[in-house]
Formats: sequence, structure tokens, C-alpha cells
Amino acid sequence: MPDWAPSFTLNELYEISDAVMPVLRGYLEHGDPEQHELRYGSASTLLEIVRKLNLSFAKSSGVSRGNELPDWFPDLEQQVRQFRESALEMARHGATPESYAWDYWKTKALAAGVAGDLAELGRAVMREHYQHGWSSYDNEVSVRSGDEMLRLALNEPDRAAARWQRLLDTDGGKHVAQAA
Repeated sequence: MPDWAPSFTLNELYEISDAVMPVLRGYLEHGDPEQHELRYGSASTLLEIVRKLNLSFAKSSGVSRGNELPDWFPDLEQQVRQFRESALEMARHGATPESYAWDYWKTKALAAGVAGDLAELGRAVMREHYQHGWSSYDNEVSVRSGDEMLRLALNEPDRAAARWQRLLDTDGGKHVAQAA
């Protein structure tokens, strides 16, 4: 630990916060926050930065009401805690550091009773969605739609298999004529 403490003006703290919050919200709302958290602890780290910035705001402003954190902070903290718990669960289930969300989904699907070939197909389509940027299918086969995929696989396995295979065959609808 250095023997000096950085000193920031209130405006500099606001600028730092304005830079950090979009990154944190981006991790939470887009991409794969569980993987970021699992690998880098990024959401937890950014949350801690936001906490310290808000405490610094309060101190710089002379606020001492017992809770110097803004009213929206507990909701953000809860959201990060949920992602952290998901990341820790992924770490427990993943046997190797190469385990990704699609591998975790396959394990979860198999445990729920999805047939092995369908679980592998779901894993493959989720991976290709991520790797090939099929953003138009975010609500259907992304990491965030894993629970919906699981329900489809359990309730309508033939429909799930046909749809997922079609997406793989056409690279997310990019090559429809070739698959026809």
C-alpha cells in the first residue's frame, strides 16, 4: 500500500463515476456477466468502485445521514450479488477453466432430463450465437435465454431440435438459401 492517498475533487469523482457506471451496467445487461465475474471479478470490482465513489461523494458533500449510499445502490448490489452467485455456481460445476456458459447449460440440461444429443445441440447453438454474433436471436438461444431453452427442450424436444439445427445450418439465418 502506498504511503500517499490520492485526492480527487468532487468533479473528478463525478467523472470517474460517469465512466464506471456504463461499464458496470454493460456487464450486467449485455454479454455474459457470469463469465466476466467468474474470470475477472469485474462486476464485483466495479461495484466496489461505485460504492467507494459514492462514499467519497457523501464525504465531500458533508453528508452523514448514516447511509451515504444512494437509494438505487441496494438494487444494483443485489443484481451484482446474483451474478456473483451464478458465477460461483458455474465454477463449482465447471471442471476446467475452459468451461463456458454453454457448457454449464448442457450440464444443467442433462441434469434436468434433456436427452444427451439435444443437450449437445442446445450447447452448440448457444455457443454459435455468442461466437457469431447472432444478436437477432438473443431472446431465443443466448446465454441469457438459457432457462427458456431448457423449458423448450423439456416440453417440446422435437421443436427445439428442429429450430436449433436450422439456426446452426444457416449460421443464424445468414445462409437461408443454402439450407433450403
